[in-house]
Amino acid sequence: MKKIALLILIAFGCEQKHHLTISVSPSTAEKEIKGDLINAKDQLEKPYVILISIDGFRYDYAKRYGATNLLNFDVKAEKMIPSFPSKTFPNHYAIVSGLYPGHNGLVSNEFYDTELELTYSIGDRSVVGNSKFYNGTPLWVLAAENNMVNASMFWVGSETPIKGILPTYYYKYNGDINHEDRVNQTIKWLQLPNNERPHLITLYFSITDDIGHTYGPNSKEIEQGVKDIDSTIGDLISKVDKLAINNVNFIIVSDHGMLEVDLENPIDLEKLIPSDMKMTQSFPAMVYSDNSERIDSLYQKLTKDTSRYNVYLKNNLPKWYHYNNNHSRIGELVLVPKPPYTIKNKHPLSKGSSTHGFDPKYTPEMGAIFYAKGPAFIKEKNIAPFENVHIYPLISKILALDFDEESIDGNIEVLLPILK
Repeated sequence: MKKIALLILIAFGCEQKHHLTISVSPSTAEKEIKGDLINAKDQLEKPYVILISIDGFRYDYAKRYGATNLLNFDVKAEKMIPSFPSKTFPNHYAIVSGLYPGHNGLVSNEFYDTELELTYSIGDRSVVGNSKFYNGTPLWVLAAENNMVNASMFWVGSETPIKGILPTYYYKYNGDINHEDRVNQTIKWLQLPNNERPHLITLYFSITDDIGHTYGPNSKEIEQGVKDIDSTIGDLISKVDKLAINNVNFIIVSDHGMLEVDLENPIDLEKLIPSDMKMTQSFPAMVYSDNSERIDSLYQKLTKDTSRYNVYLKNNLPKWYHYNNNHSRIGELVLVPKPPYTIKNKHPLSKGSSTHGFDPKYTPEMGAIFYAKGPAFIKEKNIAPFENVHIYPLISKILALDFDEESIDGNIEVLLPILK
């Protein structure tokens, strides 16, 4: 009798896993954009990868502020090294393309393209949606080329038909969609029938970047923000565990860290660079001109006092920037602030103001995170710092997606030791 009761309980538990009740708000559901791709037969038994970005989550936040869910992951990197510049759009696209920003097209959050004669700015949807700005084959395009269903909840490039391909399911960025709805939508995707279920999901949260900019990396506000997003990650894992899917892998990353800036001595570009010269003011600041004499003269002027910044001519940039000398998106003159100095903003900075974009090679505070867990990964592995372009071949390996290894900057050998 006890044996029968036990079997009933086991059966009931399995049945429950199939019927996890999940809902998203009607407004969130209406914003989902759906394609018609279905999984090919050879993709149906493939593993699942959920790639999650927590924007601005500095490498030391988890330990400092007790992010217990993240700290319980099997694989933990000392830090992940952002690509230069340590800005949001270049690094998110580096992660999913395996290409440094100097190669993936997004050389900064803001830049000018002398061939397209267009300025790219992250707040301008008309250019963000222009596929001419994006190089490479992002992971969701690679998946689609292999007839594998994929989904994206807010990832740089996912709203753009790169190589004519969009994610199977995706959302246009809307910061008003709350964390619970983002998690629940992820679960709803995983509850789809086998042929419609995405094996690759990219998911994005901005909370620690938003708080970090305003209050800084040492504030009570960021401590609470870290704990809040850690709780969200815990909720996601708990809900996935209740599904009847056994081969789900989680990879948690961030794009960059955060550093409190000097409020008293901002770099005022309007005083340094003539107003009639074309310039972008993001990290790094770039000056575009086909007048070599003016560029040389400005360079000589700027090098007289480099206490707050480094300045380079286009043909003499550091190799680790991975900026091509003939790149149409790199200015003839490039100015990179030294920490803790920052470029003067149109709006006055407040106490605790912090930012990113600094050269990660010389600014440890720009360090990002990498945590992983799931059937693909070995247990309890701490790894040394590595560059974020190596995530692309890692995920491709897990999902058995073939690609031309010479077409990316990442190398599977770097992270191969963390796989079973």
